[in-house]
Amino acid sequence: MVAAVGWEWQKPEVAQELARLAVDESGIGVYEDKVAKIQSKTKGTLWDMKGVKTCGLVEEDKERGLRIFAKPMGVVANVVPSTNPESTVSCIGLSLLKTRNAMIVSPHPQTQGSSYLTVEYGRKALRKIGAPEDLM
Repeated sequence: MVAAVGWEWQKPEVAQELARLAVDESGIGVYEDKVAKIQSKTKGTLWDMKGVKTCGLVEEDKERGLRIFAKPMGVVANVVPSTNPESTVSCIGLSLLKTRNAMIVSPHPQTQGSSYLTVEYGRKALRKIGAPEDLM
């Protein structure tokens, strides 16, 4: 599920559309840099989370008899700044999916469109694999 959403967001045509809208709405940033950032941040987040256990028994210290368990929190708010309306949604969104949480996005009023479109691409990827799209 996490990989499906991440790979959707980093596709060149998706990254280009999100970057163009983010720059147009906010008036901040350079289009080419935004495209590169979307792709590198999304791939980097996927890479960093690969193989990481995020639910259930996540750590054990047999010597001290300690076991650490992680569980989902439920629904988490993602407050999105106007300076980073697409990458904030994608990076935090991937982290929340990995930890089995749902996300509500609260975009900056100036960049609602780019945050909304980022969420819609994530929902599209979830639908493609039969996962509940309302996780986003």
